[in-house]
Amino acid sequence: MLAFAIVVGVCSAFTFKSEGSSKSRFASVVYVYNLGDSSGARNATNWTQLPGSGSGPACGTPGDVPCKVVIDSSVYPTLQSYFDSQHFASDNDVAYGTGVIRKQGN
Repeated sequence: MLAFAIVVGVCSAFTFKSEGSSKSRFASVVYVYNLGDSSGARNATNWTQLPGSGSGPACGTPGDVPCKVVIDSSVYPTLQSYFDSQHFASDNDVAYGTGVIRKQGN
């Protein structure tokens, strides 16, 4: 009976370690928009990837210009792959897209 308890304990330890490893694969990546209006928002070159992780800068007063987006790099390896998966029809669609934080324009 003692041997069975030890085997169960060891197996449980490996299970918890495996679950923790899969959660650490999530890597949020923050991109901030470089322009003062929505024109060009579908073009990934108009965005800058911030180093590290976190939520990025504050965007101030909400408006109609994209400010930043935080994506899961394990799902979307690039910002363009995120845009493509969302099927944005226009630059304005990006500003109001899922997960995009908006700001007032210049």
